[in-house]
Amino acid sequence: MALAVKTTPETTTRNPHTQLVLSSLLGAVYLLFSFGLVFAGLPGLWRALELGKVFNEFLADSLLILATIPITIGLVVLGLKLEGAHPQPGARAGAFLGALGALLILLVTIGIGNNWFASADMAPTVGGGLTLAVGVALLIGLIWMFCKPGFGKWLVQAEEAGWFHATAYKGNQGLRVRRGTVIALLGIGVCGIITLIQRQLLNSGSWELVIPFSRTVETTAQGLLDGTRTIHYATIPLLFYVNLTLPLILLVALAWFSWRVVNWPAFADFLIATEAEMNKVSWTTRKRLVQDTIVVLITLALLTLFLFVVDIFWIKILSNPIVDVLKIDPQEARQRQQQGAEW
Repeated sequence: MALAVKTTPETTTRNPHTQLVLSSLLGAVYLLFSFGLVFAGLPGLWRALELGKVFNEFLADSLLILATIPITIGLVVLGLKLEGAHPQPGARAGAFLGALGALLILLVTIGIGNNWFASADMAPTVGGGLTLAVGVALLIGLIWMFCKPGFGKWLVQAEEAGWFHATAYKGNQGLRVRRGTVIALLGIGVCGIITLIQRQLLNSGSWELVIPFSRTVETTAQGLLDGTRTIHYATIPLLFYVNLTLPLILLVALAWFSWRVVNWPAFADFLIATEAEMNKVSWTTRKRLVQDTIVVLITLALLTLFLFVVDIFWIKILSNPIVDVLKIDPQEARQRQQQGAEW
């Protein structure tokens, strides 16, 4: 007798830590691509098209802003779609730290190549290979750090603190103290940004990284006659229109930090407890406040008048020729003091 046995495909479950590492690295790549497109790629394309010559500079910059806004919104929506309805815990923190780590590795690698290897008069092939080796080694170290189970647990804890989510923590409690804290942080941050602008610490150019050993020499016909040469370097654009873009980035980061810090569970509980204690304070009425203020002012005035009369009384007695205790004439001492102040 033959029996039909239904075979079901075996499902293999992926290790959560491995999934976290893959999600973090893919998220870091997407973040780098998005920031590069918005802050470097699109402005660079606008500059290459030379729309400022076709239109005026103001109209070209306005068109750039109008094109940047929908692209930024589209990248955010696409990122949320790729993340899915149930993202891996710790993936957002891993993506942010991965992108930040990759950017730091790029800066360190190019800095070492330009300041150490290029200054040592190495051959371009040798120096370029050493620079690339340094970058690859640092990148492998970053991936190795992400693969450590302890680092994955730390990513989950950092994300559970709420720094990478737009969810409020006990949003209906401690509203007045939270709003005051946000306003204070925004005020301090805006003053700092205004100071940077007024002191002209933000230049009007662009931030670009010079690639080590990418020097090329161009000699034109006029240069052959004049004995001059034009030197070019390959660069990696980081940020165009620094004087306009960087203040906007700082404002957005300031707004996010100000709102997020009052929703950080540890600090939010402190603010909520502070407002709860303030609600226990018995505040006086307006009428009683006015009455107490009048009493205090009248008391101060009477005490001032009393001390003035007592001071004059004892000066007269002690400077009397009969008692003759006060040897210094107060008026003469006052005149000498005034003469010294004028000098």
